[in-house]
Amino acid sequence: MAIWQFRLDLIPTSALHAKFDNIPTSIPQEMAEDFQWWSDVQPQAGLEARVDVILPKADSWSEDLLIWGDERGDKASVCYDKNRKVEWIGFRVDVRKLSLSFISDICRLSNELGCVLLTGTYNLIVPEEQTVLAAISRSTAQRYLEDPVKTLRSLKPSKDEITRPPTKTKENDVPPKDE
Repeated sequence: MAIWQFRLDLIPTSALHAKFDNIPTSIPQEMAEDFQWWSDVQPQAGLEARVDVILPKADSWSEDLLIWGDERGDKASVCYDKNRKVEWIGFRVDVRKLSLSFISDICRLSNELGCVLLTGTYNLIVPEEQTVLAAISRSTAQRYLEDPVKTLRSLKPSKDEITRPPTKTKENDVPPKDE
């Protein structure tokens, strides 16, 4: 994903209600990435045709992944399992050329499918244009457009966050074992 793209994944509200008493404002990254949100619910027939109206179909590198739009621009993706059940539906909004109609289409599809939107920072937002635009205005993608150098520097890991590889021992030139 390019730094100027804003991530929006569709999460079924029924899956959130099954997992939580109330829909939270955010979810942990591990849960967002690993939980099978679509395992107990599937979109009605015609999902691909609905996305065809939003963006032109693009070539995919996998039979299980359908892609629409442009890898570096506005993009939609639907991932299927081996049984052709939806596993994930996601969008990338190109903040450089913000399309209000694209955002409106994402919100409309999300509402039709009974979903909320998960941002790249793992916040859950309602699929309403103004809410999405507000989230985009606070995003790294927007900050990058306003000041690319400052934004990129702010993403640089601190010394404490940099993982160093283990040093080699003289015997057999092999890294030491963790103790």
